[in-house]
Amino acid sequence: MSDLQKLQHGFIDYLVGSETDIARHIQPNSALSAKERLNIYAYAYKARLKEAITTDYEILHSYLGDEQFEQLLQHYISKHPSQETNLRYYSTKMASFLRTEVPFNNLPILSEIAQIEAAFTNSFDAKDVEPTTLKQLSSLPPAAWENLKFIFHPAVQILTLEFNSFETWKALTDEKQPPTSKQFNSPNAWLLWRDIELITHYRPLPASEHAALKLALQEESFPTICESLLEYFSEDEVPIKAISYLQVWVHEGFITTLNIS
Repeated sequence: MSDLQKLQHGFIDYLVGSETDIARHIQPNSALSAKERLNIYAYAYKARLKEAITTDYEILHSYLGDEQFEQLLQHYISKHPSQETNLRYYSTKMASFLRTEVPFNNLPILSEIAQIEAAFTNSFDAKDVEPTTLKQLSSLPPAAWENLKFIFHPAVQILTLEFNSFETWKALTDEKQPPTSKQFNSPNAWLLWRDIELITHYRPLPASEHAALKLALQEESFPTICESLLEYFSEDEVPIKAISYLQVWVHEGFITTLNIS
């Protein structure tokens, strides 16, 4: 490692709070000591990270308020020094952080709010892929349905939530008082996707569609998807329900490839 590289690594270590002797290489001036000069950059580094997190989690900020959100920022930055060259991905561990770290894990809805915000960002940023059309679906030969599998647009996501997090997110988005945190008797599934006009949508998933869509996203075959629906519908109803779900998924642009191999 060259002397310049050693200085660069020492400077980075100082920014993230690691042990370093970089201060001895910095010249003080009449106004500031070497450490005070370094602290200008350390402050700017943390300020930029805080700005990135705040941009990504505006609703979480609203829910916690300024003081508690500032505590969250300090904890997260201390726990996760930046390893990313793109700040877009710096706060991706936020939901898991809130789920496991004291004292934030004492309020589980925080992790779910962060999960919702991250999902919207991920849907918006997902790569553009040409969707399958209903005409392509209807033109499949009968034999193709025996092994038919689906590849979905990367913007399509399922969130499984245990609390009234979406209701809370919606209230805060509309600048209204959020409801009291409430845990459901069983998890609720929500679907997020982005349309061709780059608008992200969401809706609750009924249990039957959730079961079918989860298998479809795992590239299970259409007959396997139909079989899963027997838990919810009669044998006579299953084909109609399965086709209706599939038509909705294609119409909304969820599916990008019909795989018949």
